[in-house]
Amino acid sequence: MRRRTAIIAAGLLLLAGCGSPTSEQETAPSSVVRIDFARGADRPLPTEVHLPPGRGRHPLVVFVHGYTCHVSEYADLIANWVVAGFAVAAPTFPYTNGAAAKLDVMDLLNQPQDVTAVLDGLLARAAKAGDPLYGRIDADRIAAGGHSLGGMTTVGALGKWRDPRLKAGIVLAGSAREVGAEFRGEPAAMLFIHGTGDQVVTIDQGRAAYDAVPWPKAFLTLPSGTHRNPFMSPADPDFEVVAESTTDFLRWRLNGDADARVRLAAIGTRFEDGLG
Repeated sequence: MRRRTAIIAAGLLLLAGCGSPTSEQETAPSSVVRIDFARGADRPLPTEVHLPPGRGRHPLVVFVHGYTCHVSEYADLIANWVVAGFAVAAPTFPYTNGAAAKLDVMDLLNQPQDVTAVLDGLLARAAKAGDPLYGRIDADRIAAGGHSLGGMTTVGALGKWRDPRLKAGIVLAGSAREVGAEFRGEPAAMLFIHGTGDQVVTIDQGRAAYDAVPWPKAFLTLPSGTHRNPFMSPADPDFEVVAESTTDFLRWRLNGDADARVRLAAIGTRFEDGLG
């Protein structure tokens, strides 16, 4: 019961950290396909698919929001990835989103399988002639990423509930609490980003998950970063390095971009580089 109480307490702090989407976020222009996926009658998974301009198959990132958060709060980070040529699928999870009628932080344990269900649906539609996603997603270049509880979901999707289609993972202010650090399957490079000022999920918890990863990996420390703002607010001094490093990580891992790998290596001493 102690561990459950601890994560619920963290969830209450997260409740204070995330809020309603702003009008600016609601009206931000983007190319979006909205799909009502579900994994059973009680698990609706409405998903926004942000598509880069132009035709052709794009690498895909499945992004998982934090506890009590809204997908729209990550609009600026998602936009950076889309501009760089990545399709981004952002589901709203039924019992951990900020508008949920019934919140349950322990529904975390169901979310890695939700990621798999969303991927199944996306790839089926991308293979169906006439669908808005037809021919737009490269099934061989897929990553998952998430913030806070979404980062924990990402750890689960590459661990205990491994989806073999995932070639990379991004964990923003996340950990392996509750989901465990049971990484398995083919190597999937992982990038962890965590702030020393995070009082919700401490950097030590993020480091513990990172240390357990047996694959190519990197850990970026934000010297004064908090739990929320570096990943949501362009006004935060750390947002730019988060946006640039995650984009270059995706370029390197999913596109084989050697220049992006050089830029990652040049970040400096706060970047622990085990990517190989």
